[in-house]
Amino acid sequence: MTIEIPRDDYGHIRVFQAPEALSAEAQSKSPEGLAELFGIDTLDPNYIDIIKIDDLSSMALTDYIAQGYDMHAEAHDIPAVNGIEGWAILVMSRASRGRKMVLKPASGIRHVTTYVPNAQIKVSEPLRSPAADGIIGDPSGKPPKSDARIGGMVAMVALLLLFALVAVMVWVGG
Repeated sequence: MTIEIPRDDYGHIRVFQAPEALSAEAQSKSPEGLAELFGIDTLDPNYIDIIKIDDLSSMALTDYIAQGYDMHAEAHDIPAVNGIEGWAILVMSRASRGRKMVLKPASGIRHVTTYVPNAQIKVSEPLRSPAADGIIGDPSGKPPKSDARIGGMVAMVALLLLFALVAVMVWVGG
């Protein structure tokens, strides 16, 4: 059985059950140990969690994942995840380093489930304030006059007055 991790995989946790005895290389998540577990040695060990179920004491594995990763199991997966005995291996999406990978679990390693993040999109309530009506400032729709425009208008008036003054002087002198 193979498990494909797509290149754009994000936020998933793949849960595996391992046999009672894991080698020291597998427990240390060395490249050799990862190759032994999944047939691939390029997984990022920082995003793989290997848990001895007996070390959880009275905590259920679903509670460990909920508290540690803020991911909650689907109701139908809870008995299977909590029923894992021996070792649990959690492989996060980021372990693939953004590349497409194919995991080939070794004999005895069983894929139990994959936690999928719940996309929670909240639609906000419509605004019920007069400020939300869409009219801001002058309702006529004309933009206010800029300083440059006002300066240009003053210069135009001054030029017209100078032209008129020169015309009067030419008329009087001529």
